[in-house]
Amino acid sequence: MAISSVGNYGAMYENAYASQKKETGVSRQGRSGETAVTGKNSQTGTEESTKTQSTQEYLKGLQKKVPYVELETGWGLSMKRDKRSAITVNPKLLEKMQNDPEAEKKYTQTLKDIERAEKIGDAYYNALGGVVERTSHWYVDENGKYYHFAYTRRDDKLNKKIREEAKKNTEELIEKTREKAREKRKELEERLAEKSEEAKDIVAERMEQMLTEKLEASENGEIYLDEKDMEPVMEAIREEENASSAGTGRNESGTKVDLKV
Repeated sequence: MAISSVGNYGAMYENAYASQKKETGVSRQGRSGETAVTGKNSQTGTEESTKTQSTQEYLKGLQKKVPYVELETGWGLSMKRDKRSAITVNPKLLEKMQNDPEAEKKYTQTLKDIERAEKIGDAYYNALGGVVERTSHWYVDENGKYYHFAYTRRDDKLNKKIREEAKKNTEELIEKTREKAREKRKELEERLAEKSEEAKDIVAERMEQMLTEKLEASENGEIYLDEKDMEPVMEAIREEENASSAGTGRNESGTKVDLKV
């Protein structure tokens, strides 16, 4: 299955990396794309080494808050099929988080949102079975905007009859998921102030619907995802947070939460 945006990522992030490298000075490449940065005007290297060490220590602290995924620093989105779930964080964003408590709170939550999406996705695939390869990479840039690339391959040795049955079951599952979400929408909007637990069902349903549709349309059992595919799920996660923190049907700006199906 071909995704048009996938081919554009490589060039975009190569340019971004080259620009950042020129701006920051010499960099050395670590494992899995991890980058430690050194200054270009250093005489002894002590200050830059200390800063790098401090950043890595800070990253270790963040890792404890999102243990389900692997955190690393870097300048762009990895497209490697290395069978792991990882989040690459721009060093400038890490620096911003270290120096600004509000930024730290905001972007730590972004990392937790991504971790939650990964858990839900894995739960879906585990229930489905047949997955023989899965890679999921995220990149959070210096402004906190995230990018995503995921590749999943399932065992595709099904004969024609089983394929037809699987397609039929998939269509029924999609319709059932949509109907269930529609039924809950009104009830959720009415009861959101009293109970936010219902919102968690919406997150799982959106993930299930998106991945089921992708599977149904896949060729050779291969599925590619980017941040546009994940946005409905991330939106549902943010809605869940608003419901949990505020305990009302309104988000931080006072606008009524709109749970789209």
